[in-house]
Amino acid sequence: MITKRGTAVLIAGVLVAGGALAHGGATGIVKERMDAMSAIGDQMKIIGQMLKGGSVDETRLSAAAGVIAGHGGDALIKLFPEGSLDKPTEATPAIWTDWTKFEAYAGDLQASALTLKDLADDGAGKQELSAAFGTLAGTCKDCHESFRVKK
Repeated sequence: MITKRGTAVLIAGVLVAGGALAHGGATGIVKERMDAMSAIGDQMKIIGQMLKGGSVDETRLSAAAGVIAGHGGDALIKLFPEGSLDKPTEATPAIWTDWTKFEAYAGDLQASALTLKDLADDGAGKQELSAAFGTLAGTCKDCHESFRVKK
């Protein structure tokens, strides 16, 4: 008989193994950016689950948004030196042919994450936080649609 705790441990193990397999073989800058994207995704999940649930922990939400902001802007741009398309990258060459657009998305990621962080720090309501999170998620979606290999 599997307990709730046992189920949670099993699910966590599968998720960690899945992440490891997804990045299998990645080295250097490609691995660094895949790790950064995973960190962003983890924080997005934390925020999304919190906003879906009944209560919002503003301190935890602010911290998660701060992690995302720390991976945006120049920090994100530095992870994409020209031509870094080594397997198993999910980046497309379009990043370097439309660098200005990519830079804008990186800046938007950081700015929208900081807006969400500031709102959480100021004790904004769930509706306002959800709207800001929607903007942040939209930035991720738009960048992935433009510059990530279609799965």
